[in-house]
Amino acid sequence: MAGSPRRSRSSGRAGAAATMAAVAGLALLAASAPSPLRAEGKPVVAASEAVRPDLVRLISRRQTELRRMGAAMRVVGRFLKAEGANIADVGASAEVIRAVAAELTPDLFPEGTAIGVGLSAARPEIWRDWDIFKERATALRTAAARLTAAATTGSAEAVRGPILEVAQACGACHELFRRKLP
Repeated sequence: MAGSPRRSRSSGRAGAAATMAAVAGLALLAASAPSPLRAEGKPVVAASEAVRPDLVRLISRRQTELRRMGAAMRVVGRFLKAEGANIADVGASAEVIRAVAAELTPDLFPEGTAIGVGLSAARPEIWRDWDIFKERATALRTAAARLTAAATTGSAEAVRGPILEVAQACGACHELFRRKLP
């Protein structure tokens, strides 16, 4: 799939490089700040409409949780690159990723929280293609559970496959449902 990290079958540095490219791509997606107030050339919220403060707070909470996931991915990446993180750090990070993935529900993505509301980067396609969004969220939850289980082994090799699955699940969702970065 275009834009998705590919699983590397190589080992050693080449495998770690592929993993880190996936993690770095996810980190960039998670850390960027969206700004346009239009989707597909049409205003999402008319100028005369007041933006509901409760929706702006929910969007802020959603972004905070997804940034927590991005930070956890970076910890796992440091472990894979042998840059100071240990397997206990990976276990804690895997749990954060699993917990955030579990929150990707209609409660965190209610209609009315698309681009144009607060700083949302959520494209209207989420609600138009809700079944696809749910499938991708399920794929993320499955990959996050595998990562959590792999972290208990203490092996960098055991963590490598599941972290790539998590990164691919994040990227697949962002590809369709998150505003493209400028």
